[in-house]
Amino acid sequence: MNRIEGKRSRYFWKIMENVVLLVFICMLILVISQVFFRYVLRISVPWTEEAARWFYIWQIFLGSALAMKYKLHIRVVFMREKLSPAMQKWLDLGSVLLGLAFFGGVWWGAISMMRTMYPIYAASFNVRMTYLYLSIPVGVGLMIYLILKDLRGKLKSK
Repeated sequence: MNRIEGKRSRYFWKIMENVVLLVFICMLILVISQVFFRYVLRISVPWTEEAARWFYIWQIFLGSALAMKYKLHIRVVFMREKLSPAMQKWLDLGSVLLGLAFFGGVWWGAISMMRTMYPIYAASFNVRMTYLYLSIPVGVGLMIYLILKDLRGKLKSK
């Protein structure tokens, strides 16, 4: 990767961190306002719960991509460490390929679900449910990109 690509990549992931933080703050504000309106003012504001759920789902998929980028997902490595370095490389390659197959299936299913949900609107506000399901291919697409980047690095090191 040359310096320009590296700079663009760092800039992109920094923007992603800020987007995930902003989505979390929006969700938090919605949940706090929902509690305040319901229990303090005794006014029910129905759209806040659904909007908070939407922000939460977007946060999950974008945050998962960030966790994958920074290798923050939980890994069980005690068996891997007992293998020889050559076997560790093969195991790593196999796990990358399995991850790619899994995320490819999830991505394909999410695209299919987006098509199915296109005519349906959210219950509390006038937004198509497709935008909720868009979080899946966006987040999983980023994870597929990271897996392919990891696979490229593993294949170059062999």
